[in-house]
Amino acid sequence: MARAVSCSAAWLELVGDILTRPARAQPFPHERVADLLRESVHAACCSRHVVDRTWVDHIADCWPVDYLPAAPPSGRLVDATTQPLLRWYSVTRSTAPQVLGRVPSAIAQPEMVEEWTAFARPFGITHQLALPLVMRAGVEAYVVSRPDDDYDDDDLDLARLVLPALGALFRQRVVLEDVSAVRYDPVRSLGLTERELAVLTLLGDGLTADAIARRLRTSPRTVHKHLEHLYRKLGVRDRLMAVQRARDAGILAEVSEHDDPSTARRSGRRRSPSRAEGRPPVAPAGEG
Repeated sequence: MARAVSCSAAWLELVGDILTRPARAQPFPHERVADLLRESVHAACCSRHVVDRTWVDHIADCWPVDYLPAAPPSGRLVDATTQPLLRWYSVTRSTAPQVLGRVPSAIAQPEMVEEWTAFARPFGITHQLALPLVMRAGVEAYVVSRPDDDYDDDDLDLARLVLPALGALFRQRVVLEDVSAVRYDPVRSLGLTERELAVLTLLGDGLTADAIARRLRTSPRTVHKHLEHLYRKLGVRDRLMAVQRARDAGILAEVSEHDDPSTARRSGRRRSPSRAEGRPPVAPAGEG
């Protein structure tokens, strides 16, 4: 735990920067997160994986960029029948970090582990630690890999410490993905942070403070504090006035008269089910 404590300042700085940076159309800083993960657990590489509903693994990003091949050699399918960590998450549906070497043999039989190790060794990913960001029909996760020494208790402690913050940041990213670039002009003029914009967006969807807290993986008290800041910046006194002022300013879409009554209290934006529930945006093999 000592190393986890020593890394906490760097992680607090990262989380604070993302939560309080001015809201504008900008990508999620995956590379910055990956670099800090690699530094914190002394990993050789960090990759971001999107696992679809059939539990087929897709590597979305990798740092360093040339550490892993863009596609498995010989067309090998990496899924829950061949990869022990994928097998672990598909069976347990756990949302906690896990080390490849700690997957029980009752879940990943020794033959699977041996076959995966032989496959992974040439790529320097013999030892892996997964941090799942989303667990729905599939998984989206960061995976840190090493060629030599396995991950120990300190590494797992650190992963458990930072995962809640990473999950919260990822939830915020999912909400802001639905905000079109043209809406950021009035957002900037009001000086909203990314966190405040995420809260305002969910407020426009008709969510209560408690529901917003659950969606963003934070506390209701923190959400109420963000609402106070929003009311002040918008020059209003309550949530209804805040939503209307945001619509008038062009931050939230107007509700159409033709909207279904069940969605009339929403902001008028239409989300796909995968985005709305945080599911991986990758279709199963054979679709699309």
